[in-house]
Amino acid sequence: MRRLHPALWACLLLGSLVQPCAAQGAFAGSWDVVSQEPAPWVATDPKLKPQAEASLRKARLVFAADKLVAPTWIGCKKPKYEVTEMGFDSLFEGGLSDSSHGLSDPKKVALKMGFTKEPVPTMVASCSELLFHLMDKDTLVFALNNMVYTLKRHP
Repeated sequence: MRRLHPALWACLLLGSLVQPCAAQGAFAGSWDVVSQEPAPWVATDPKLKPQAEASLRKARLVFAADKLVAPTWIGCKKPKYEVTEMGFDSLFEGGLSDSSHGLSDPKKVALKMGFTKEPVPTMVASCSELLFHLMDKDTLVFALNNMVYTLKRHP
């Protein structure tokens, strides 16, 4: 009788933990901020003032198991990552479906931004509590102070 490899046993026994680890892998590595622009909900509300974070301009973020390297308060040692999947209506804490800012079709807004399908893999790091949305395997976005930052995977 053949014996199962210890790693296979671990996967079988810890099956519910494997998916979050695998999903986190899609976010792992170095990412460069390539653009920052006012969030979609700003265009419909002149009272909202987008504020670009100067330290994020052309910054590099590194998601590693033992640390999140990033400018300002975003980075930390020993982050706890949580990965989930979100529908278009939940992206940016529901900002794409905020009727008080004139947005009623989150799918239309998400597609215009470059998202292609839902659910959208999303990760939060315990140190910043920012929601990082994976647009595609090499594009990541997050919102801060009514700005949307786009990151590309560093080669």
